[in-house]
Amino acid sequence: MQLEPNAVEPTNRAAVLSVGGVLNILYRRRLLIVGATALGLAAGIAYGVVVKPLYRATAQVRPGIVAYNAEGGPIRETALEDLVGWFDKKLYWRDLQKQEGFTTTKVAPIIVAEFVPTLNFVAGGDVVTLTNLARSPDRARETLVRSIDSYNNQASLDSLGSSLYLTRRGARLRMERLTQDMAKLEAEKERAQLKIDEQKRELTMVGLQRQSLELELQRLREENAWRGRAVTELRAEATAGRERLKEADKLLARTMETEHQTGGGVAAGEGGGAVSEVLLQTASREQAGRAGELLGTVNSMSLGVINAVVRADSLAAVITANDLEMRRLRLVLEIELAKKTADVEQKINDLQIVIDRDLPRERALLQADRDGEQTRLEIASPLQRIGVVTATEKPVRPRRTRAAAILTFLGLCGGTALALAWEYFENNRAVITARR
Repeated sequence: MQLEPNAVEPTNRAAVLSVGGVLNILYRRRLLIVGATALGLAAGIAYGVVVKPLYRATAQVRPGIVAYNAEGGPIRETALEDLVGWFDKKLYWRDLQKQEGFTTTKVAPIIVAEFVPTLNFVAGGDVVTLTNLARSPDRARETLVRSIDSYNNQASLDSLGSSLYLTRRGARLRMERLTQDMAKLEAEKERAQLKIDEQKRELTMVGLQRQSLELELQRLREENAWRGRAVTELRAEATAGRERLKEADKLLARTMETEHQTGGGVAAGEGGGAVSEVLLQTASREQAGRAGELLGTVNSMSLGVINAVVRADSLAAVITANDLEMRRLRLVLEIELAKKTADVEQKINDLQIVIDRDLPRERALLQADRDGEQTRLEIASPLQRIGVVTATEKPVRPRRTRAAAILTFLGLCGGTALALAWEYFENNRAVITARR
């Protein structure tokens, strides 16, 4: 069968296209293109309205410290690949689905874990970045926080011989020992305060000893005063006795002279003394008795005067000795009491320094050690979070403007392609639908 030339001519004209021809086609099919574009815009708007927004939360973690070396440096045992694998396998879902807020969730939330690997002998980072998409920023942030806690909880259930368990147990034991040492310091402070009180009582006893010394000196002064009065009286008595003795001597001399004149007898100077002459020459026993009695009285008075003088001199010597003794006692006791007072005050000052400086310094050192152990205990964990978990304030999906622009562009492109295809079909319908 041979086609007529007129039948083939439209196909040849359609094969020859120009910019003007294309624009003519687009103009004539403008309703189709505008409709497709509008349909794409409507689809983009509907997508932004129907699809719920998603927010992204981001957290950075790294293998936690499970032990410390001899120099106090951290030891991390978990590999980055193990961390990524744990999150990729959604092992956190076993704990999350039992917690409040996730019990109604049927599917495990997706947490993407990424890290920079080591390539070409260039060290990669030791940080793993976790991301999660959720309907709200709080939900996304909470999902990451609880998943990190889930990892730490599951890792903490490891055997009791693990490095982390031993590190935590050792830190707690050291903290308990430091707490006991701090309590011991408190007891030392109380004992030091009791010693200060005891030394203050010693000061009180020193004051009482000083009062006892004053009483003893007062007693000696009163005794000296009594002895002084006694010395005065004895000296007065001795003076009076001497006066009476002079009178008695005069009376004895007159008596002897009288008896000598009346009795006669031996001449003076032959008997060996005035008394002997009186006795020898006395005519009668009565005269001898009176003379002897008077002589005895004179001797007694003389002896009394001598005794009074001796007693006065003895008491005066005792007074002088007591004065010297009082001075010695005051000097010795003042030195002893001053030394004892200085020693007690020195002990009090030393104990006060211990309470005010030494014990607080030791307590501060123990507290610093305990805080260090507390810090080690707190940061020792299978997984360590770096910084805080952040979440975007604006949704990351969907991006309504971009989605609307893309769908509108796709509608425009689709409408244009449909217009061109329709035009081609109209021009070549006979050829397309012709039977061979």
